[in-house]
Amino acid sequence: MEHHVSIVEDLMKKRAPFRDQAVLYLVEPNEESVDQIIADWTPNKTTLKKGPLYGNTVFLYFLGRLPDELFAKIKACKELVKRVKILQEVNLDFLTKEAQAFHFDMGRSSSIYPDLYLSKYHTVENISPAQEQMVQKLVTVCATLNEYPHVRYPDENDMCKNLAFVFQQKMNEFVGANGSWWYNGDGLHPNSDRATLLFMDRKDDCLSPLMHEFTYEAMVNDLLPIEDDRITYNSINAGTAKEGTTDEKTTKMDALLNDNDEVWMELRGMHIADVIKVLSTRIRDIVDSNTGSALNTASKGKNGKALSVSQMQKALSALPEYREIMSKLSQHMQIAHQCMDAFTKQRLLDLSDLEQTLATGKTEDNTVPKLKEILGEVVNEFRQQPNSVMRLRLLAIVIVSQRGLESQDYLDKLLNEARLTKGELKALKCIEKLGCPLVKAPQSGATGRMGKIRGTKVSAYHPDAIESSNEYANSRYVCVLKAIMEKAAKGTLSVDEYPSVMPLPDAEGMLGPSSMSKAKSVRKMTSSSKWAGSSSTTSQGTKKKGHGGRQIIFMAGGMCYSELRAAREVMADTNMEIVVGSNRFVKPMDFLIDWKNLDKGEA
Repeated sequence: MEHHVSIVEDLMKKRAPFRDQAVLYLVEPNEESVDQIIADWTPNKTTLKKGPLYGNTVFLYFLGRLPDELFAKIKACKELVKRVKILQEVNLDFLTKEAQAFHFDMGRSSSIYPDLYLSKYHTVENISPAQEQMVQKLVTVCATLNEYPHVRYPDENDMCKNLAFVFQQKMNEFVGANGSWWYNGDGLHPNSDRATLLFMDRKDDCLSPLMHEFTYEAMVNDLLPIEDDRITYNSINAGTAKEGTTDEKTTKMDALLNDNDEVWMELRGMHIADVIKVLSTRIRDIVDSNTGSALNTASKGKNGKALSVSQMQKALSALPEYREIMSKLSQHMQIAHQCMDAFTKQRLLDLSDLEQTLATGKTEDNTVPKLKEILGEVVNEFRQQPNSVMRLRLLAIVIVSQRGLESQDYLDKLLNEARLTKGELKALKCIEKLGCPLVKAPQSGATGRMGKIRGTKVSAYHPDAIESSNEYANSRYVCVLKAIMEKAAKGTLSVDEYPSVMPLPDAEGMLGPSSMSKAKSVRKMTSSSKWAGSSSTTSQGTKKKGHGGRQIIFMAGGMCYSELRAAREVMADTNMEIVVGSNRFVKPMDFLIDWKNLDKGEA
């Protein structure tokens, strides 16, 4: 109200008339939006609308470039044109996930995978509608950031190459049409370098979105009901347990987990075990303060055990001066415990160890097991797992991590044990449309195939995806994108493997893999516990500074939460600003559903 806005409404829904008020439209520059705006100012006999919905002042703001044909439509509506006071393109056709991450909210209501991967459009001159929409939106991101980036792409990925060249063309057009717009590295703004935009494709790493990850943010999005950062959790009502019992009543509460929550921002990238440890320590510190000493004595009892969730709630009511921070800490403690409840219920401890071995090619004690032994463990997991979707997810991890099974016989046996529904079986077969075979192609002239299979060992999914400094054994796997971002930030990403649309100013030092240094570490387990930490010998050098301007990474097909966390870690380690984006951020189930939509045929 302080900005004189009396009501905010959805353009696509039926709205009541406010003929004595001005109207401000903030819309996507598409035909559907423009047609609806024109309809607001056109009489309609069918709906009995006799006149305009609003008053004589109209402000039109479009989130991106308004195509000429849509501008012509607006000009043809005289009732609208005579009332327009402002028509402007604001270049904000995207949503922010957090300070360094954006998305386009594309693919949630209907999958864009058929458009991306089964489309008949395969050239720079003729890209698919969804691809063009992503490029247009990405131009608005760069316009907002004041970036006119160098554009790079994986050499062997045709879709990324097409996106890169079309983006370069659209960005050139934007710069040419906006003479007053400036960009970092234009020579007029000191202490700034041109950014680099790197296009990536989800199908080049189908494993990372499937893996169980035990950082706080990943677990919340994988195991709990959350939508648009809003989570509903069960809040324990302290003091409601019946006499002689410990069961207390709960109330469903909503919470927003975003950048406005400082506790969430601090904890989201931590392992869940560390999250609970940090929260417990902070709550204990407050209760151990002078103000809470009396409560502390009562809550500890004789044995001095840690506070339960119920005791935290009592601490909250007894310490009014700490109410706000205690409420926030208690909220996150309850959400974290719900993650752990789901973790225990779904038996993820042993399952995750199996996943890590398949992804990294090694067990937690650094040995390379035979594939046949690991597949035996997979079969045992299938027999104990009542949820067919979980069985589908594990089977997909097996196939993707090993880049196809060694024989059709192995596949048939696993499918028999997995007991998938017809729909799940169709979804599994669709991974071949993303370039991952269910069964490896036989090598020409191969002999004694079954003997070779019996001796086959588990292989790592990707050489760059097996080195992790994480102290927890069940978090050994590192997403493929992290190594790529590290090289990009340090200026060592190979130009041979990731060429640019236009020549890079410092490309000579990045001509091939020989110019890239590869760090290796030796992992030694400190305990046999699945949750136990692992240690590696590392040199404690000074933090390296990033190379060049801002790095923008765009993942077509959906970015997962392990990659979002990896971007934060690389930015912290290299002092290089990294901005990541995608058509949307995907949970494991989202990714499986996208696979299934590939069964619908060509777009």
